[in-house]
Formats: sequence, structure tokens, C-alpha cells
Amino acid sequence: MSEKSELAVTRILEGNLGVHMNGRSLPGEGPHIDLISPMTGTALGSLAEASTAQLDAAVGHARQAFASGPWARDAAYRAGVLRSLAEAVEADAEVIAHLDAVEAGKVFAGSVSEDVPDVVVNLRFFADLLAREEGRFLQDDSGWGWVRKVPVGVVGVVLPWNFPIAMLGWKVAPALAAGNALVLKPSEDSVLSALHFAQLATEAGVPDGIINVLTGTGPSIGQAMGLHSGIDVLTFTGSGPTGRSFLESSARSNLKKVSLELGGRAGYIVDSEYASDYATIAADIAGAAFGQSGQNCTASSRTMFIGDDTEYAHFREALVAATASITVGDPFADGTDMGPVINAKAHQRITSWIDEAIERGASVVNDRVEVPSQGYWVPPTILEGVPGESELGRGEIFGPLTQLLRMTSREEAVSAINDEPYGLASTVWCEDLATVKWWADQIRVGTLAINGYSEGTVATPFGGMRESGFWGRDNGPEALETYQESMTVWIAQS
Repeated sequence: MSEKSELAVTRILEGNLGVHMNGRSLPGEGPHIDLISPMTGTALGSLAEASTAQLDAAVGHARQAFASGPWARDAAYRAGVLRSLAEAVEADAEVIAHLDAVEAGKVFAGSVSEDVPDVVVNLRFFADLLAREEGRFLQDDSGWGWVRKVPVGVVGVVLPWNFPIAMLGWKVAPALAAGNALVLKPSEDSVLSALHFAQLATEAGVPDGIINVLTGTGPSIGQAMGLHSGIDVLTFTGSGPTGRSFLESSARSNLKKVSLELGGRAGYIVDSEYASDYATIAADIAGAAFGQSGQNCTASSRTMFIGDDTEYAHFREALVAATASITVGDPFADGTDMGPVINAKAHQRITSWIDEAIERGASVVNDRVEVPSQGYWVPPTILEGVPGESELGRGEIFGPLTQLLRMTSREEAVSAINDEPYGLASTVWCEDLATVKWWADQIRVGTLAINGYSEGTVATPFGGMRESGFWGRDNGPEALETYQESMTVWIAQS
């Protein structure tokens, strides 16, 4: 642990600074929440969560900052501040990655090389995009005018725990670029990097009141945000039931717009007729299925192989070998590929689903590595023959497991993707570009990756179809639209 990283943890925990509001870090006024290390299952410390009175105050500060000052009205000013914030985040990459590793079990090296740079790229992308924002100018016999995009006002952001800083970047960058003020609740399982980011934002010149961060649980602060009439748009990434509750809260309060990115059961289809290197493909699947301990809504939890018995046997062998190469261990150690799962509840659910599937006839394909007994660890697992009526056969595992499924045809694989309630993402390995067009026409998901797992780039919209999402997108110019309204200015012909 570097001295700077240690000081960042100490500053927040010893100061009980679970709230950042109106440019100041301060204690919450509610009950204390223990911050549990998933590596050991022991408490790192605790923070008092925000009270509903502090939520009201944060929304008030956000509204005041939005209504007064240049933030909402001066795009060039916002772009400059976002670029300064990007530099501050980039300079503090190792500190931020440390916070996510110690609290959420994120692999430190991956956070430094991927998650934190993702935030930097998002801030710069949306700062640059502001220079290209243009309205539509119109004229007819009755007059002339224009259609402009304006910020919605106060945005509520409710974050997941699996990519604490990266998902913050996905939400915060476009919302700020659009000219809004934010009230942000990180998951109670991963609060430290969001609180540190808010402090960096203040130091980088983000005006007081524009970014407010509140530590709190879903049933307390999260639910209150959903019902708060001072919040104009709420964006959430997480579970389907919680997403539905936010829609209900919107209907019961001020009809705030709600943007939801929910679950997924991504399939990774290998079309053996157009797949030449099973070792390369298997390595990609292992990374997609077991990276982040499988705690990713686009994780390849179902591996679908189209081919004859001989080809299937070769592919199966390659996947087992690739899985064996995954190193499970200390997130701070060199060479670690996979850390623990987030908490005791997740550990119990994942292991019980695996046990139930095995009891119902599924078989473990790979040799499961030994994992530490202390903390919340699950080894990478490949299962065959998972019954469709089991929890694993129906639900989103959100853990380090992939089901190996033998498909008889491309059409059967397409049905396995499209007949799901989820439609977030999938991958197809098919080296014939003419056939790729067929796959893209058939599969109904928000992101279809070809010849390698991917969620796209900062410039491509990310979100799901069916029950994987509701209104709005992360990333790309489309993300700005989530945090904007269209306004018509019309001048009558005199």
C-alpha cells in the first residue's frame, strides 16, 4: 500500500466522512454501515450513512448550483472543468484502484490499466463532444426558430458495486457534460472510490453543489432518492427488482425519468464452421466468464458450441485448459486474474446455485482450484448439463461460472439468446464476415461482439433490450440524451 493510498483510506474512515456535499466532506447522520473486505470477511471500518435530511440538503444544494452560476449555461466552461477533472483522476489512478481493490476485491492491476482510464476517457470524450453539440434551425411562413438540448436539472445516480469507479465514470461524465447537478449514491459495498472522486472533483474546480455523494443503503437513501420530487432523472445500474421499484417510485412522486441498466445472461456462441483457433477462443471466453469473478452483467455465463462431436471435444478441452490458467488470489498480487466475490450473500447464492444444479444432474467439467477459506471466494467453474428448471438454468449467476451448452444449429443458438427475458449483450465467434451479417440480423441484444468479448467503446451506446434495460443508454452521444431535454424556441413572423 502506498502512503498516498493509505492516507486516502484513513482520511475517509477515521474522519467518518461518508458524505460529500456542497464541496465539503462530512459525516453522515444515520446509522453506521460496516465496510467488509471480501478478501477476509472482516470489517475495514465503518461509516455513518446519510440521513434523509442530508438527502434533502444535497438535492437543495444541487438545485441551487444548477440554477445559479455558469455550470448549466456555459458548455466551454464545463468542458474545461471536465478536462481538469480527467487529469486529476489520471494522476490518482493507483489510489483509486487501491480503494476499489481493498473494498470490493477488484484486481488492482486491472483497475489501474482499465477501470480508472475508462473514467478518464469518458470525461475527455464528453468534454470534446460539447464542442460539436448543435441545435436544429427551422423556418417556415409562420416564423423561425431552433430546437436546442438543455440539461434536465438534478440527476440522481445509484451505482452498482461491481465496477465502482468505472460505472461512476459512465454515469457522471455525460450527466455533467450535459450541464446537470448530481446526487450520487454508491453501493454500500463500495463507497470509498466515489467519495475520493468527489473530493478530487472539488479540487479540480467542479463548483460546489454540482457533485454530491451520499453513503447509504438501498432501502434508506436509494429508496428515498427514487421518491424525491427534487430529482428530475434517476439513473441506475443493478438488479431487475430494484429497477422496477424505481419505476414505481417515479409514478408515485414526480414522474422523473428513470434510466435502467439491469441484468443479463450473456451467451458466447462458437460457430465451429468458422472458428480456426480453439485455444484463442477459449482464452477469450475464460476472461469474459471469470474476469471480475464473473460479477459483470455481460459476463459469458453461457458458452454455446455449434459443431460435431469431435470438434466439441477439442473445444471442451481447450476451454478447460484456459480455465486452469486463471490465477485466483490476492487482488494486489502480480499475476492475479480473479479475486473474491463481493460479500457473504453473493457467496451463499452462487455456491447454492452450483450445488443445486449438480444435485439435479449437472456435472463439473474442470478441476476447481482450491480457494481461501476466509473471505468470499468461489473458484472458476464450468458446468455441463445444467437443468433448465434449476436456479442456474433460469437466473443470472453473477459469479465465476459458465455453462457449456452443445447447440445443433445456429438457429438453436439464436433462440437460446432471444428467448431469454434478458437482452443485454452476447458474443459470436465467426470468422466469415458474410455470415456475421446473418448473426447481427438474428440476435436481439444491445451489444453484439464479434470474434472477441467486448462491451464496445466510449463512443458506442451501451444498454439492453427486453428486461435488461429501460430507457436511456450509457456511453456514446446517446448517453448525453439521457440527461437532456429538447426545447423549442419559436419566433413568430411579424
